[in-house]
Amino acid sequence: MMKVCCLIVIIICTIYLTNGGLLTGQCLASNGKCGTKGLTCEQKFGQGWIKKGRCCNKNPCCGEDESKVKPEINYSCGFETTVQCIFRQKSLDDFDYTRGSGFTPTVGTGPNSAAEGLWYMYIETSTAIQGKAVLTTEATNLQACPWCLSFQYHMKGKTLGTLRVLAGDKTSSLSSIWEKTEEQPNPDSWKTATISIPLYSNLSITIEASKRSANAEWGDIAIDDITLKSGTC
Repeated sequence: MMKVCCLIVIIICTIYLTNGGLLTGQCLASNGKCGTKGLTCEQKFGQGWIKKGRCCNKNPCCGEDESKVKPEINYSCGFETTVQCIFRQKSLDDFDYTRGSGFTPTVGTGPNSAAEGLWYMYIETSTAIQGKAVLTTEATNLQACPWCLSFQYHMKGKTLGTLRVLAGDKTSSLSSIWEKTEEQPNPDSWKTATISIPLYSNLSITIEASKRSANAEWGDIAIDDITLKSGTC
């Protein structure tokens, strides 16, 4: 039965090719994607995507229009002012990040200064509230393309939780694409995270800092100097 089905698919594809159609089981275009019937490539994948043929299922084969050079899009968050940047405090998280400068209140935890400039964002695990603080891009309509996220992070203390980056379509659940747990090696130094984010139609990115438990007493998680650029890392 399986051989018969495969033979039918091969015959159908051959007929389309004979009629001059541009189709295979997958897109012929370099880095192409099969679109959705009834939607243009631009509606499906965003500005700059055009039809470059068809797939065997008659859906359009979409690819980026290489004749149009897209300007690089850059967002940055250094927390040097109180004006919120592209990464904003999420209203439905358990608590908010705190904007800080210099040492954090708990002795022996957190950074001594910002990674860049004077200010940074952090959470203290010594507070009684359990859960997570979230910075999110959900209020911004990001272009449908790959993105490169980088930021500085600092994790010092004996009772830390997890720093996590999630990404995905904002209309569904997000997936974890990067995380660090507990105190990091050489804890007095800021570390650099560089994360490649694949193409999503309605991209949302979150940076979550969570506490291990409500009884955690000693530790801080801090972030600074966030950069989000269109394109691959």
